[in-house]
Amino acid sequence: MLEAACRADDSPRADTTTSSVRRDPLPHGRRAVSRRAVLGGAAALTLPLLTGCAHHDEALAAPGPEVAILNGAMAAQQDLIAQYEAALGTHASLAKYVNPALAHHREQLALLRRYYVPGSGKGASAGPSLPSPQTHLVSRQPSRALASLRSAEGKAAVQCTTDAGKAGPGLAQLLASIGASEAAFAGTSGVPKQTLQPAKPSPLSTATLNSLQSALATEHAAIYGYGVLGARLTGSAQELATVYWDGHRARRDSLTTFLTEARQHPVAAAAAYKLPVKVTSSRSAAELAAKLEDDLVSSYVGLAAATDPRLREMGAYSAQEAMGRAVRWRAGAGLATAPASAFPGLPPAALAPKPTPGD
Repeated sequence: MLEAACRADDSPRADTTTSSVRRDPLPHGRRAVSRRAVLGGAAALTLPLLTGCAHHDEALAAPGPEVAILNGAMAAQQDLIAQYEAALGTHASLAKYVNPALAHHREQLALLRRYYVPGSGKGASAGPSLPSPQTHLVSRQPSRALASLRSAEGKAAVQCTTDAGKAGPGLAQLLASIGASEAAFAGTSGVPKQTLQPAKPSPLSTATLNSLQSALATEHAAIYGYGVLGARLTGSAQELATVYWDGHRARRDSLTTFLTEARQHPVAAAAAYKLPVKVTSSRSAAELAAKLEDDLVSSYVGLAAATDPRLREMGAYSAQEAMGRAVRWRAGAGLATAPASAFPGLPPAALAPKPTPGD
């Protein structure tokens, strides 16, 4: 929400930059302000009319945090695109890896631009003012160039988690989805571990409670599925499955605690689940594990739209973790690791935002 401050005097002020507000006279001594709105799903960032200031004080509004977050997200995508283009121009042999990632980042930048709504006041721009992309030096060794790209993806994913905790629910959900995509392109090395603040939200909205229950139900299914597929694995793959299984049990317990503290009845695990992949070999076991993790990506992207910022951050990070696990399973089975969509887990409605123009 954009913050506003009231002045004690009635002296006029000149129009400022497009990220500030423009004041035009209105009846009864009130002032109108321009705004930049950021919409994600049904969530909106708006600047309301300010009333009630003593002596009809003038309202001064600064750009809200979502405007800065959105601009930062667009600049990050712009830089990633430039880095991929530079790598491709130097190493044509990396096209198999670069082209899918490049296509996804272009889609993500395009959608982020649709979330941006400029103000209509004097001097308002038609779109965001972003810095020029950075100049990226590409290593002469393809393997090092690829490692640099994966590192950039990991750092971008970390920033998405941080921003999801600061943005409103709609934009946070979009950032969580983009972060999950970036986690996939970070490769089997995954995204750097992140330190999250303990989330003990209270009170919770009905939508947030539903998202928590959905995530818990998906964790129940994952735990059951890992129990089935583990029997078809041996050696390091079985050890990895055990580590992930333990991780899912710990996350199940955390979600159960959140719901219990909110005085809700956590959804119980079913006696059995219909699995999307029939496990007959180590390869099909890996396929099942990847599919279970994909389902968790969707559930946690949904949780990223929670009303509590700590849960938004947790949802974004958990979606990245699940994507990283899915990538590892697919890579081990010799399957394609790139996400099928540039926006994994994102609800279809969020792909077509209908923002309201600024005043």
